[in-house]
Amino acid sequence: MQIISLFIGMFFDRHRKFNLMKLKLLFSLIFISALISCNQPANNNSSNSGENIALQKENDSLKNVLSQYGKKDVEIPKTKLAVEKATKSNRRGGKHPITIQWISWDKPGEAALEPLDDNWYSISGSQKNKYGDELKIEGKIRRLSEKKLEFEGEIITKISANNNGEPCIKNGKQLFYGKGNRKYFRLQNMINCQENMLLDYVDIYAGTSSL
Repeated sequence: MQIISLFIGMFFDRHRKFNLMKLKLLFSLIFISALISCNQPANNNSSNSGENIALQKENDSLKNVLSQYGKKDVEIPKTKLAVEKATKSNRRGGKHPITIQWISWDKPGEAALEPLDDNWYSISGSQKNKYGDELKIEGKIRRLSEKKLEFEGEIITKISANNNGEPCIKNGKQLFYGKGNRKYFRLQNMINCQENMLLDYVDIYAGTSSL
C-alpha cells in the first residue's frame, strides 16, 4: 500500500512539474504577444502623426496662396509678362548722337530713345545744318547682339548736293552694325537713292540710354 501511494505521489509530482513548465511557456507567449500588440499602435500612431503634420503643412501653404491672391481660384502669374515688365522697368531712356557724313561728323544731331516692350526702344531724332540738309530717323530700335542693332521705321536723308536735292527715304527693317572697336553703329543699307555708288553713312553713337 505504501509502495502504491509512493508511486502515485511520484506520478503526480512529475505531472505537476510538467504542468508548471507548460504554464511558464504559456505565460512567456502571452507576454511576447502583449509586447508586439503594444508596439504596433505606437508605430501606427507615429506614422499617422507624420502624415498629419505633412497634410497640415500643405494646407497652410494653400491658405497662404489663397490669402495672397484673395480668391479661391488661384491664377498662376504670367511669368513671361512679369519678366517683360521687370526688364522694361530696369531699362532707361536717353539721348544718342547721330550723324551723316554729308552734314558733319563734328556737329552731330541727337536722337531720343525711350524703352518699349520686347526690348525695343522708340527712337526719334535729327541732324541739320544751315543749308537745309537734314537727317531724320523715326521708329523703334533694339539690340540684337554686342555689334548689331535692329531698326524698324523710317530714315530720311535730304542733302542738297545728292539726288537732285530730293529726300531719300528708307522704310521698314534696317540693320545697324558696329565694326571692330568703333563706338558707333552704321546703317548697312548705305546706297543713296541717287545710286551711282553714292553712299550715305548714317551712324548712331553710344549714348545715355541702356540700349
